[in-house]
Amino acid sequence: MDRLKQLSDAIEQGLSAIDGVQHCGLFPKRRDDVRLPAILLDLIELEPGKDPGTDELELISHWEARVIVSDSQPKSSLWALVQAMMLWLFNNSWSDLNIGRAILKQAGPDHFSPEYQGHQVWLVEWTQSLRVGEDVWDGAGIIPTIISVGWPDEPRQDNEVQSGG
Repeated sequence: MDRLKQLSDAIEQGLSAIDGVQHCGLFPKRRDDVRLPAILLDLIELEPGKDPGTDELELISHWEARVIVSDSQPKSSLWALVQAMMLWLFNNSWSDLNIGRAILKQAGPDHFSPEYQGHQVWLVEWTQSLRVGEDVWDGAGIIPTIISVGWPDEPRQDNEVQSGG
């Protein structure tokens, strides 16, 4: 199965379970009615990550979510929902699927959505890394017999003293 689809489904399922959330899903393609409080998800960008050296492609996925509640709700209920969402994102990763922990970027009021007048909206942004493709490294074959411990910029200290000739 597609890793992005797996990640999207896992996020949607997890955030849907947050107490009080009535709807969680990807942004609808058309104007649909959704029950509030709602979390609308959007994958907005993919960028290549570091080469893991395994023939897999690491991708950094950039996500946005809009947390929407009615204007009649106290701000504190919106804040509690945003906090619960950020905590869930922070605490979940799927190492068996090569999907890392979310790196939270920011959360704040979203005043730039006129279609949400009469509602309180907060925008939550985060990134999440995932690897796609087959891992060709099975761990067999070359096994190091010497490892280097320390910081890369520290001078190497050998046990042998060289004498001048």
